Amino acid sequence: MKYLHLKYNNIIRKMGFWNLFKSTHPTIAEAKQGEQETISEIQKEDFVDETPPGDDNSLVIRYGTGMPIDLIYGFLKEDYETKGYEDAMSNPDVSYKEMNKQIIRSNLEIKFRQVRLKYTDDLRAVEFHIGSRSDAGLVDVVKQLETQKYTFVQHMNELDKMEQDFKDGLAYMTGMLLSYERGFLRGLAALSLGQIRNTGNGNEYDRL
Repeated sequence: MKYLHLKYNNIIRKMGFWNLFKSTHPTIAEAKQGEQETISEIQKEDFVDETPPGDDNSLVIRYGTGMPIDLIYGFLKEDYETKGYEDAMSNPDVSYKEMNKQIIRSNLEIKFRQVRLKYTDDLRAVEFHIGSRSDAGLVDVVKQLETQKYTFVQHMNELDKMEQDFKDGLAYMTGMLLSYERGFLRGLAALSLGQIRNTGNGNEYDRL
């Protein structure tokens, strides 16, 4: 009888242990569910704009200052050395190299015009809001708009300086062309070395 009583107590203890363990499951499940809901709220589109470009020449900014001038900086930082190398491997003609360098120049000039047009539109809009908010007596809003206008003007002045420096051939603006030139020369060298190796492996001198 004593044995049965002890066995019964052991069973009760085990049942209590398992019930305690099961009672923690909802808490764990709820915590995991909360984490998943938090993660699901962070969408890819919050960081990456995958909207296809439209016909309105809109600018998509993803880095730097978050303003149109980043389009110029991004263009200058592209890997032109690799592009030059690949172009040389596909067509080693020097005239092809010069044509591609001219295309790079033209693309940069287009981007200058595109960014300047965007800032001009933004300035026109902010000046309109400054006037209308001033008439409404919204002093704090006007101050914020004035700050934004000052930033736009600064960026436009920087654009003018960069464009002039590019025309004057300053190194920081023409470095992309030098990188392209270096890459193209590397490509020519690789082609020459490859041809020399192929000639040596063909044992052409033995047949002379």
